[in-house]
Amino acid sequence: MFSFNRFLHSIIRFVLVSVMTIAMVLGWSAIAHSQLPSLPTAASNDPRQAPSGVTRLGMYEIASVHSPLDRNLLFEIVSPTVFNRSQPPDGSLPVEIRAEEITQRLIRALDRTNKAKQTPVVSIAILNKDLILQLSDDRTTRPLRLVTVTEPDGDYHGKTLEELAQEWQKILQAEVERINRLFSHEILWQRIVQAMQISIGLVLGSVALWLLRRTLIRKQTALEVRHQEQIAAVKQGVVKRAEGETSTTIHTIETSEKKTDADTIAHQRSQFLETIRRQFSLKRQLGIYSLLTWLLFWAFILMWYIGIVVIMYNVPYLMRWSKDALARPLALLIIWFFISLVIRLGKTLIDRLTDVWTTHSSLPLSETQRIALRAATVSGALKGLITFIFITFGILHSLKIFNMPTSSILAGGAVIGIAISLGSQSLIKDLVNGCLILMEDQFAVGDVIEIGDKSGLVENLNLRVTQLRNNEGKLITIPNSNITSVSNLTRLWSRVDFSIVVAYENDPKQVLEILKQVSKQLYSEVEWRDRLPESPQVLGIDDLSHTGMSVRVWIKTAPMEQWSVGREFRLRVRQAFEANNIQIDVN
Repeated sequence: MFSFNRFLHSIIRFVLVSVMTIAMVLGWSAIAHSQLPSLPTAASNDPRQAPSGVTRLGMYEIASVHSPLDRNLLFEIVSPTVFNRSQPPDGSLPVEIRAEEITQRLIRALDRTNKAKQTPVVSIAILNKDLILQLSDDRTTRPLRLVTVTEPDGDYHGKTLEELAQEWQKILQAEVERINRLFSHEILWQRIVQAMQISIGLVLGSVALWLLRRTLIRKQTALEVRHQEQIAAVKQGVVKRAEGETSTTIHTIETSEKKTDADTIAHQRSQFLETIRRQFSLKRQLGIYSLLTWLLFWAFILMWYIGIVVIMYNVPYLMRWSKDALARPLALLIIWFFISLVIRLGKTLIDRLTDVWTTHSSLPLSETQRIALRAATVSGALKGLITFIFITFGILHSLKIFNMPTSSILAGGAVIGIAISLGSQSLIKDLVNGCLILMEDQFAVGDVIEIGDKSGLVENLNLRVTQLRNNEGKLITIPNSNITSVSNLTRLWSRVDFSIVVAYENDPKQVLEILKQVSKQLYSEVEWRDRLPESPQVLGIDDLSHTGMSVRVWIKTAPMEQWSVGREFRLRVRQAFEANNIQIDVN
C-alpha cells in the first residue's frame, strides 16, 4: 500500500507539472494575425531582418501607402533592399522611412483639402529629373510634393515611370475628391446626426440589458440562497450520522412504521439522494441563469463595440482610427470571449461529472455522503485550476497584441514566483497534500481519525488544514503538510477488537461457547442488527501465558458504531461469565 501511494503521488505530480508546462508553452506561442487588418506584431531586434509591414523580395523591399483618411490601401512603393538598417548605405533610404514620409505628406494634403474652397488637383511634374506627384489648391501658391516615382517602383510594377505616375495620379485625385466630398457640410452633418442616433440607441439598449440582467441576478441570488440551504442540510445530515443521531432516527422510523432493516436503509438513502438531486437541479438552474447573465454581458460589449466601429467608419474625423478599432479590440474580444467560454464549459463539465459521481446508484449511503462532501471541495479546486490556466493564457496573448515582450514578463514572473514559493513553502505543501488527501479519499468530514498523537472527529477539511474535535470537545487544527500518516477508524466499516484473559481453571470450550452465544444473541436483536453488517467472529484462544488464556472476538460494525457495540458486548460478556462462574484472570 505504501509503494502504491508513492506511485500515485508521483503520477499526480507529473500530471500537474505537465498541465502547467502545456499552459506556458501555449501562452508563449504567437497568434495568427493574417485575418486581422493592420494588426501589428512585435518588431525583430535583428537589424538584418525586414521590419513589420515590409516585404523583402530579393533586391527590393515593398511597403504600402495608406489613405490618411481611413488607412485604406492606395498603392505600394519599392526601394532597394537594405540588409543592415543600423548602417544603411549612403544615399539609400529604407522603404519604411519613405512610406512614412509619403504618409505625412498625405496628412498635410488632407488638411489643405479641408481648407480649400475648390477641390485640389493632383498633377504630374518633374523635379530634378524625377517624376513627382504634387497637390495644387486655391489657398497656396506652392504645390505640395506628394510622391516621387522611382525606377524601382516602375520595375516592380512592370510599367514605365510615366504610366505608373498616371496610375498613382488617378488614385490620389480620387482620394482627394473623396476627402473633399466627405468633409462637405451636408455629408458631415448627416454623418454626425447618424452617429448621435447610434449613440442614443446604444444608451437605450444598455439600459434595457441592465434591467434584464438585474432581474436575472435577483432570481439567481434567490436560487443561490436555496442552494446554500441544501448544502447545509446535506452537511448537517452527515454530521448527525457521524455523531450517532442517525441511528436513533432510523430506530424511531422502524418502531413507528415497522419497516424492515433493508427498507429503512433504502428509504434513508433515497431521501439523501433526492436531496442531492434537488441540489444539482438547483445548480443547473443557477448555471442557466449564470449563462444568461454572461450572454447579456457579452451582448452589451458586442453592441457597444459594433456601435463605436460604425461611428468611427462613418464620421470623417474618426476614420483615421477605424482600422485600429477593428484590429486590436477585435482580437482582444475574440481571445477573452473564447477563454471565458472555455472556462464556463470546463466548469459545467466538472459539475456534470460531480453529479454523476455523487448520485451513483450502486454506492452505499455512507459512501454517497462522503462523496457529497468531497465533491464540493474537489470541484472547487479543479475550477480554480482551469480558471488560472486559461486566464494566464489570455493575459499572455493580450500582451502579444500590444507588442509587449511576453518572454521577459514570463522570466520576471518566474523569478517572482520562485521568491514567493521560497517564502511560502509550508502553504504550498499544505495545498498539495490537501489535494492528495481529497483525491485519494484518505478521510472526509464525519470520519474519526488518528494523526500521530491526535485523534477525533473530522469537523472541517479543506486544502490547507484539517480540524478535529476530540473527546474533550477541543477543536484541533492540523496543517495538511504535517499529515504524513493517518489512521481512519470509520472508513466503510469499523471493528471491535475484543480480547479478554480468563483463568486456566476455566473450560476453554465452555468459554468459547459462551462467547458465541453472546455474539449470536446480540446479532439477532433488531436494535443492533443495523449496526452489525455480519455476525461476530469468535476467533478462539489467541495466546497462552502464565497469566491465563487470552481469547479474542472480532465484531464488524457500521462506521462510527464500534464504540456503542463494544460497550454493549463487554457488558453482556461480563454478565454471561458471572452467570456461568467463568473466572477472569486477576493477576
